[in-house]
Amino acid sequence: MKIQNMKVIGLFLILLTTLACSQNSRQSSSIEIKAIQNGQLNIKVEIEKWKQELMQAKQIGSPCYFRKTLDSLDYINWYKENPNQEDGLPFDDSEYKLVRQDFDSDKKDDLLIYFLAENCTGHNGGTKTFTKIIYSNGKVKSDLMDDIIRAIVREYDNKRISNNLKEITDSYLKTTTTISYGYGNYVFGDFRLYAKDDAHCCPSFEGRYSYNLKENRINIRLFQEILLK
Repeated sequence: MKIQNMKVIGLFLILLTTLACSQNSRQSSSIEIKAIQNGQLNIKVEIEKWKQELMQAKQIGSPCYFRKTLDSLDYINWYKENPNQEDGLPFDDSEYKLVRQDFDSDKKDDLLIYFLAENCTGHNGGTKTFTKIIYSNGKVKSDLMDDIIRAIVREYDNKRISNNLKEITDSYLKTTTTISYGYGNYVFGDFRLYAKDDAHCCPSFEGRYSYNLKENRINIRLFQEILLK
């Protein structure tokens, strides 16, 4: 009887060991797969490549390292080197925000990079937010902010009809719409909407949005206190 009990105990221990090894093996495999996926992109290289692409396309100027000195001569020299530009790339790489997330639900991590441009000429108003998504399959999306802005205008127009709100323009939307990562496939941000006669200081509406990257779907919330004015 004792021998049989010892055999049962032995088999039970072997089973536990096998299960533990199997679990460790799965965890190890998962870690290795994730490490391989993360190793597919050199983030520093991708950011540098993106910087060059933006400047070559004349979408933004070079970084303005002088921005804290407030020396007008620095502004003038920067503008000579970056004609027809008002804003520049961030002077500090920590300003580039990075998010690894499976945005298209293919069970592989994608990379979202975004940053707020620097005001390099001392102009009034905000600066533009730039975004780039590099998907695991190599596909790149650099017009996310344009998609979000179009979705905000579209959703506002729907609300305007049903709530008898003012007609707005897309003026300043590119420099007042922000972005930050939320969770899952969602990003969040703030925006301002201007009616045709609004001064730059005083938009008719302000609000917040949540945007689903996979479904190209948006929800906006206009601040109630502004709606009631």
